[in-house]
Amino acid sequence: MTTSTLVQFGRSGFVGRFTSGAPLARGARVVVRGPRGVEPGVVLCEPGEKFAPSLSTEGELLRAATADDDALTDTFPAREAALLEAATAAASELPLAFVDAELTLDGHLILHGLAWGACDATPLFAELSARFGLAVRLLDLSQTAVTKDPEPVAAKCDKPGCGSEGGGCSSCGTDSRDGAKKGCASKSCSSGKVKSADEMTAYFADLRRKMEQSAETRTPLV
Repeated sequence: MTTSTLVQFGRSGFVGRFTSGAPLARGARVVVRGPRGVEPGVVLCEPGEKFAPSLSTEGELLRAATADDDALTDTFPAREAALLEAATAAASELPLAFVDAELTLDGHLILHGLAWGACDATPLFAELSARFGLAVRLLDLSQTAVTKDPEPVAAKCDKPGCGSEGGGCSSCGTDSRDGAKKGCASKSCSSGKVKSADEMTAYFADLRRKMEQSAETRTPLV
């Protein structure tokens, strides 16, 4: 009987569906064969029937992790650090930076890289493969999905010199008579949710001034 299991694998915490002969408990350490090679993983759960059609099969769950697998992976951190340092030095002439390195159980080295310019790194990877005796591959971090925070929407009172772009209501130039900025009190500035006594005084003084100016220019109806 063949079943499907969701497994988390890789330094970046990828999740994929792998076929297996029997279900395994959540948290079980396993070895999977996927598009990156043979590597360790951790069982998450069985995918529900309604989600199964939307999940592609990454590969095969080979076995529960053995003591030999654990012994081998225990050597990885020190080796990965040395390989990352050597690969970084070899790529010094290219607009390419390696930020991490992963070894697989079947002799692959996956370099996590970011490029800030166009370049052909094929000769470099061929050189590294021959030098290290490993199949060297690139995980291009610029192609991985990221979530960006939405751009903050700055509230404005739509008046000239509104202080919401910088110092808040206290720096607002809405009411700058005699060279003194009195501040805005429209409750729209980014730093003016709570108004000080001076800001409230300036606000009502501005209203009184506008009413007096309006009265002086008003045309009687009768």
